[in-house]
Amino acid sequence: MPGLDEFFHPASVAVIGASRTPGKAGNTVVSNMLEFGFEGRLYPVNPGAGEILGLRCYRSLLEVPGTPDLVIGVLPREKTRDLVAECAREGVRHLIIPTAGFSDVGEAGRGLEDEVVSLARTAGIRLMGPNSIGTVCTSGNMATSIVTLERMREGGISLFGQTGMFSSGIARWIDTSEHFGISKIACLGNKADVDENDLLEYLDADVETRVIGAYTEGVRHGARFARVLRDVAAHKPVLVLKSGRTETGRRAIASHTGALSGSEGIYAGLIEQAGAIRVGDFEEMFDCAKALQWQPLPGGNRVGVVSITGVGCVLAADSAGGFGLVLPPPAAGTVARMRESMPAWAPAANPADIWAAIEAFGPRSAYTTVSLALLGDEGVDSLMVIFTLIPESDLDVVGLFSRLKEDRPGKPLAAVLMAGDAGMCREWKRSLETSGFPTYPSPERALRAIGAMWRYASR
Repeated sequence: MPGLDEFFHPASVAVIGASRTPGKAGNTVVSNMLEFGFEGRLYPVNPGAGEILGLRCYRSLLEVPGTPDLVIGVLPREKTRDLVAECAREGVRHLIIPTAGFSDVGEAGRGLEDEVVSLARTAGIRLMGPNSIGTVCTSGNMATSIVTLERMREGGISLFGQTGMFSSGIARWIDTSEHFGISKIACLGNKADVDENDLLEYLDADVETRVIGAYTEGVRHGARFARVLRDVAAHKPVLVLKSGRTETGRRAIASHTGALSGSEGIYAGLIEQAGAIRVGDFEEMFDCAKALQWQPLPGGNRVGVVSITGVGCVLAADSAGGFGLVLPPPAAGTVARMRESMPAWAPAANPADIWAAIEAFGPRSAYTTVSLALLGDEGVDSLMVIFTLIPESDLDVVGLFSRLKEDRPGKPLAAVLMAGDAGMCREWKRSLETSGFPTYPSPERALRAIGAMWRYASR
């Protein structure tokens, strides 16, 4: 069977069911390809349109010059059989079907889905979907999503799963609210042909992907999934969000993509034994993904904490143990270095409350001296620095983190931006994350990400 690369790096794409009407899926797919700057050949296909978005429109796939590497069939459900048959006649090997109404609506739709898949397999066609919103590949300048997207920044995180959110709302949220880049996105829909095992194997070999995030509602081939997940997690971090943890959730899954969710206990054990990282929601997936993409893996579970406020220290102490982390006391030499920018009466500890040091020596001196001291401690494997965005704490935060990275490049860093001025927070988040330093709104979320890094490092 053909590989999957043409879903992400096609030289030519045909959009069957392309439309001149803004807002319709057939128009949005063509618009997205143009917005992303697709450099290959793009062929809108619609017998009733002469031109769409400045591109010549073809009456049928038969009229398209050559055989497209990838076809997106934006057609009503009842025309899907004919679509696959036409692709088979023309030698197409990669097809995305966004249309719903197959196994996601029950047995009546499942029969049609089985027939479509049988036709595709007989013809040697790899099919993504049905019910797939599409794919994104930033290095290939393409997006086949049926939902409007703006061009996204490149990065090392690839996402796939049984949700159109990856190629719609989540893609937009990442691009407008977060600052980590994306390599690839694939929405598998009902997984009638291409499934999570195929994507895991593809992304394992993909040099552009450094971290993998997967959402699944159920796995058909459990033994293969366990083997593939174990093999891939040995090379790259894999974050798995498995839904259907409750009976109510399992019923919702059946009406979403027609998947069978299976036993929660079996999946939990399988993911852990494979060396992958189980996450509870998309927030946790992205918190962990950006840390894994940007930071080195920790050499141990010992965390240093520097905080402008005592409550940050308390929250860190409360949270650390739940993620398998400890906050060790600093060595005597570390204490001496910390005291260089602390009042004599202030305790030099871990976690370190440095408000008194900021009042006495200013934020730059206090944060730099104490952070470098704790990070340089042989008993500390990673460092979390907590800020409150107020005028009294203003400093060159990127300069601080760059200095820390230069001093100890093998130890991971995390910044917590906890309360304060919203505009200042947005600017610090943008400047830190575009420089490769992950930020979090609470100590708990930062420690959760560090804990995930440690679990992966110690697998």
